Amino acid sequence: MVEWLGRCPYGRWFLRRAVSALVRGRGEHALNRRAACLLLLVPFLSGCAGDGWHIVDPRTAEGWGNLSFLMAGAGLTLGLSATALLLAIGIGLLTAIARSSRWRLLRMTSGAYVELMRTLPLFVLLLWVFYALPILVQGLAPDSVGFRALGWIADLTPFAAALIALALNAGAFLSEIFRAGIEGVPKGQVEAAQSLGMGRWLTLRRIILPQALRRMLPPTVGQFIHTVKDSSLASAIGLAELTRRATELQTQTYRPLELYTLLALEYLVILLILSRLSRWLERRWGQAV
Repeated sequence: MVEWLGRCPYGRWFLRRAVSALVRGRGEHALNRRAACLLLLVPFLSGCAGDGWHIVDPRTAEGWGNLSFLMAGAGLTLGLSATALLLAIGIGLLTAIARSSRWRLLRMTSGAYVELMRTLPLFVLLLWVFYALPILVQGLAPDSVGFRALGWIADLTPFAAALIALALNAGAFLSEIFRAGIEGVPKGQVEAAQSLGMGRWLTLRRIILPQALRRMLPPTVGQFIHTVKDSSLASAIGLAELTRRATELQTQTYRPLELYTLLALEYLVILLILSRLSRWLERRWGQAV
């Protein structure tokens, strides 16, 4: 094992972190962390048995170049996920409000959107947006109002297609989170606001949403974690995010063990940080609910 760790430039660092996670902390989260480290430790040490770690060794010019290439993909992954989440928050909030509307058609339309996005696989949605949606737009008359409004979709880039698919998918799940948060506000406070002469939208903005935010924030961060994981599907349409860049390096170096092990560790670090943020928000904001 010592020889393995010597070959792997990240072996000693990972071993120290794994041992620290195994011996520190108490409670359910600490047990989950220990189990995750034990599950990951065996394949990682097996991966260190290979002799190809020089391709991601920061001490060499080749390794540093490959790491920089991968890190650029990590930035694109986080940027895509964050932008998609911002759009999804707007979509989800509007959908949640529409589902509690007095207009039946609006409720039915928003409900149909939520059910469609929750049942349709994200990968299928991504392929449809990138390959099929531009064909529909190209079929419109060039001088029509629809083409002037949607003409930009005819030349969708992989980033734009992934952004649309992720936002539509996450927006459906966030709408349920937002609706639960809005309905969790006591009706007595809504009735008190209306008795003071506040309209429906003023009550929503000043009374309901500020209180619902405490319930919505932790699961929203959890949805961001799912969006980061789902963004790896964008590699199938040519977006040069983290997974795609690792695959491109693998086709050049023929080192899948080292590159995909490092890819798994990169996602692990990103998602563990976001998971800790989610639990911190849950402890901080959940006490006030």
